Amino acid sequence: MGGAMASFCALDLAMKLGGGSVQLMTFGQPRVGNAAFASYFAKYVPNTIRVTHGHDIVPHLPPYFSFLPQLTYHHFPREVWVQDSDGNTTERICDDSGEDPDCCRCISMFGLRIQDHFTYLGVDMEADDWSTCRIITAQRVQQFRLELAGNIMMTKHDIDVSIVEPSVQNRLEQF
Repeated sequence: MGGAMASFCALDLAMKLGGGSVQLMTFGQPRVGNAAFASYFAKYVPNTIRVTHGHDIVPHLPPYFSFLPQLTYHHFPREVWVQDSDGNTTERICDDSGEDPDCCRCISMFGLRIQDHFTYLGVDMEADDWSTCRIITAQRVQQFRLELAGNIMMTKHDIDVSIVEPSVQNRLEQF
């Protein structure tokens, strides 16, 4: 659910900060809304890339039904489809429909594999436990902490440590 949650967070930020200040890149994201939502999302978060890999099953969920265009789930644009073949990796930039029939959507439901969801661009996307997860931020984001409610706070400035649990603060210092 990482790609889906990141999409909703990006839309929320775009509504609060303006779409031009939000950029989103997801890996193996499922469909998260209908065609109207996809159009709305594309309008407010135009700087979006959805990376899909080979025969990954997750971007095909929930299934797309072309005969029910108003009722079916629909991807928002822009997909980059990464394929591995004979030791070579190719990337295809897909059209701006969100459902390009020449990209990952060309794969039959019977040819989909969960294994393709676990590796993207040569990086293993699985985490064995919490210590193998990492938060990657831009260099201008100097600090991140967890507040008492468990939310991650990122800022360019110092964070008031009185709102951070001591045990959480100790774990974060390991990063």
